[in-house]
Order: sequence, then structure tokens, then C-alpha cells
Amino acid sequence: MNRIAAIALTVFCILSLVSCGSGDKPASAGFSSASLVIEYDGNAYGVNEKVDGLKKVLGEPADTVSQASCHYPENGDEYWFDYYFGDGTYAPENEDYTDVLRIHTVPLKPEEDYICDIECYTDKVTTEKGLTVGAAWEEVTKAYGDGYTDEGDGYYTYYDGEALPDTPRLMFHIVDDKVEFFAVSAAINI
Repeated sequence: MNRIAAIALTVFCILSLVSCGSGDKPASAGFSSASLVIEYDGNAYGVNEKVDGLKKVLGEPADTVSQASCHYPENGDEYWFDYYFGDGTYAPENEDYTDVLRIHTVPLKPEEDYICDIECYTDKVTTEKGLTVGAAWEEVTKAYGDGYTDEGDGYYTYYDGEALPDTPRLMFHIVDDKVEFFAVSAAINI
């Protein structure tokens, strides 16, 4: 789980940073705030929604980490799902980072967790346009357009507005012209 935590921290830091003149482009017609959802098992789950529905279909998480919140009196939670795909067994040695889903929540209301961001390292979950891990970068730009920001090191982000830390976004990490993982973020509490 240490490798998973290190990768998640890296993604969190990247999502937190403001793009510093790295080729910002205006939003394209292919991307909008409606793009900030994942699809699993025929249903869509988006940022700023209660996490209860998504947790119900995914089952018990492999790991849950409670995190202090900067902006809310209660802690948010981070749920790791890396066992419910395939044969349903949990493999703590999952070092190759396949079939992993991380959900970060914030307590927007007392005792109610809302989805802040979701990181998808599995082809069992898709974007609302049907893209998933393993999709070609060309498919991403065909679906979402060229209004992305090149963050460097293979990270490409579509912002729902100006590229600021609190701007909702859809991010893809591309390795060898393929999606290694993608993330949707409400950018709240970052």
C-alpha cells in the first residue's frame, strides 16, 4: 500500500498545483463540468455527489484513511478499492497498480461525505465518454478536444474554467500514448 499512497500523494500534489504558463488553452466543446463523472456498472457517479451510492455498488473498501480537513470541522475520507474486480479477492501486494480505484471525500455537510475526487487505475470504470485505462491519447483528444493543459511528465488536464487550484478538472496520465490512469476532481478542499 506504500507505493499506492506515494502515487496518490503525487497525483494530489499535481491536482493542487496551478499551471504556470504551460500552454493553457480555452476549454473545448468536448469537455464541460458534465465530464466530471465516472461510469461503473451502467451508472454515473460524479464529483460533489454523496459518496453513499458509489460505495454501495463497490462494496467494502480494501482500505479507508480518515483525513483532517482544512475547510470543514469533520474529517474527510479516502477509500481504496483494489479487490472487488475479478474474483473478488483482496491482494495487498497489488504493486502493479491495476484495478485500483481511489475515492477522496469531504464532509460538505455534517456527517455527510461528498465525492471530491476519484482516481481510476482500472479499465472497469470509464469516463462519461467511455474512455478508460489503456485508451489511446488520440481517443482522449478526439473525445475532449485540444483544450487541455500539458502539466508535464505525461499529465494532461482539462479544466472547467481557468487553470487554478480550485477549478474542477479531468486529468489523464499518459504513458507510451496510452491512458495509465485518469482522475476527476471537484477541486474542493485542495
